[in-house]
Amino acid sequence: MKLSIISTALLVSSASAFAPSLNARTTSTTSLNLFGGKKAGGDDKGGPMAGMGGMMDQLAMFKKAQEIAKKKQEIDQEIAKMEIIGNAADGKIKVTVQYIPAQLPTNPAPGYDATGVDIDEEYLKEVSSEDLSTALVDALRDAETSATAVVAEKYQALDKELSGILGGMQGAAAPEE
Repeated sequence: MKLSIISTALLVSSASAFAPSLNARTTSTTSLNLFGGKKAGGDDKGGPMAGMGGMMDQLAMFKKAQEIAKKKQEIDQEIAKMEIIGNAADGKIKVTVQYIPAQLPTNPAPGYDATGVDIDEEYLKEVSSEDLSTALVDALRDAETSATAVVAEKYQALDKELSGILGGMQGAAAPEE
């Protein structure tokens, strides 16, 4: 008899571990706030868009990013129309280059295209082929250096706008001046 009472007590106590508790019920809620949710210190009153705080901020940032992308495209077109000249051999060799904007995604890096070479005829008559080759390379490097400087100058305004957007984001580096 003792064995049956002990086994029944064990069975009842172990069965209660798997049964739901009726009097100790806990609830938890999770607030995701995927689009920012309620602002700190604010309330949800104030119109049909009141609960959309963070989403509206993201939409404004998206519109600003589109404006910057459009400005970048305009700057790229302006630079692409420019003819940038590099010199060598005291100006006796001139190489003209044009900026080629990045063509995403096929060619993500911008480049330069040599569109013209002008060599002084008197210099051409008296120069050796090795010196001419060196001078042409120097003129091409000078043109690319000048083109890079032009691009950097044109992009400075765009960089300031972009750092203004990123300045409000956590972890964004402050622009160096």
